[in-house]
Amino acid sequence: MSRRVPRTRPLCLALLAALATSGVPASAAAPRDTSWIRLRHDVTHRIFPQLPAARSAPGAIGTPHATHVVANCNDAGPGSLREAVAAAASGDTVDLGVLQCSTITLLTGAIEVKLDDLAFIGPGARDLAIDGRRADRLFIHPRGGTLHFKGLTLRNGIARAEGFDVSGGGCIASAGYLQLYDSMVRDCFASGIGSYGGALYAYSLTLGNTTLVGNHAYGTHAAAGTAAFGGAAFVYALQMDTSTVSHNLADHRINAGFSSYDTGGGIVAVSGGTISSSTIDSNISDGRAGGIASFNPLVVINSTLSGNLARHDIAGGVFVRWPAALQLENSTVTRNHAALDGGGVWINAAGSNFRSSIVFGNSSDVGNRDNRYGLLPQAITIGGERNVLATLSPLLTGPGDTLALDPQLRPLALNGGSTRTHALAATSPVIDAGSNPLGLASDQRGGNHPRRWGNAPDIGAFEWQGQADFGATTAVPASSRGTLLLLVATLLAAMGWRRRRLH
Repeated sequence: MSRRVPRTRPLCLALLAALATSGVPASAAAPRDTSWIRLRHDVTHRIFPQLPAARSAPGAIGTPHATHVVANCNDAGPGSLREAVAAAASGDTVDLGVLQCSTITLLTGAIEVKLDDLAFIGPGARDLAIDGRRADRLFIHPRGGTLHFKGLTLRNGIARAEGFDVSGGGCIASAGYLQLYDSMVRDCFASGIGSYGGALYAYSLTLGNTTLVGNHAYGTHAAAGTAAFGGAAFVYALQMDTSTVSHNLADHRINAGFSSYDTGGGIVAVSGGTISSSTIDSNISDGRAGGIASFNPLVVINSTLSGNLARHDIAGGVFVRWPAALQLENSTVTRNHAALDGGGVWINAAGSNFRSSIVFGNSSDVGNRDNRYGLLPQAITIGGERNVLATLSPLLTGPGDTLALDPQLRPLALNGGSTRTHALAATSPVIDAGSNPLGLASDQRGGNHPRRWGNAPDIGAFEWQGQADFGATTAVPASSRGTLLLLVATLLAAMGWRRRRLH
């Protein structure tokens, strides 16, 4: 029997409360089946029919119990990926590295992994794709262990729910620890009255040198309010390193008289997490949090949030819900736009700490201010040092040595490393004006780009090292909807800048 949900914003709160039980050990009182978010409209087959076994922290994939070699790109039958998964035991590895073909097309639906732990190792994201052909998800993992992918592209998955059922994880839905390394997830779609993760839905998500691009979470119902959370991913815990989340979308079907609650054009991380040496750019939310939303403390290190858009609400770049705090370390937040407050960052609780970071060049329609921040009745002070922070909201105070000046950022581009950055002009006043309290060895680009070059570290994610030439501005692969999203974001951002100049 379908579970009715309210037609207003409490929809999202009820669903989040239900999902929160996924971290409770099996020995605790298990919730009734009806409390789970249903991720498939078939009432006889829910992704999480019961609470998974107690989770232990995932470890590195070690020596597998067995390796199952995929010999061909057939959908099923001897030598296929589907057969290899069916033959595997928990802890095994599925090896796709010997394949000479470029695409495995899933013709008979999603592959269900009924094991705690399984690893998929491919030849490289450019060499092999697993394609859902917009007919179903790619993988379903209703267990509490680790699902590990390396060296693969996962694309064109879809998950649709009807009526008052909700959906999520257009490419992968997992109850456990999802790990993606050296991979790409693109052009996935999830829709329903509640849509949770256009591409990925998981208890925990780890990204390493991975790109999420062109994914879409869509809230839709003919006669009710809707919610879309996480254009690319909806997860509880997030660990993101040397990765890119770009050109993803969380939006909804417009129904006159009904509300919508769209959050996180890129990612929603309910329990927060850490982002390091990564870029989140050009994502769009119809509501709040164009780039990323977190409901618990979020740490951003050596990273860039750029060009994200909250089309009708707050927080163009990053949204951190009360009472959580944001920690920015040697990072850059710029060129984001919100219809309401918080063009760059939205915070409304004490405890945030910014160090050697840039929050500048963002915009919001409210008051034509460069950066707007969340407000409480009492004043809030941001801790930290050596930042460039543009105009703050009333009652919000930055560290005593905060600079309010133009850091002279160049366009987002591939300036070295695997993620894009905003390089500094040679005349930038933030060169040698920062600090490195974490003792970082390199800037966002890693490798041979030391965090300190010159008399002192620079402010922001990029360390100027005397470069005269800068990289290409189109490093993220094109997607079926990515170009359109970028054009919309660019147009709206330009409109915001024009309004500011006219007032």
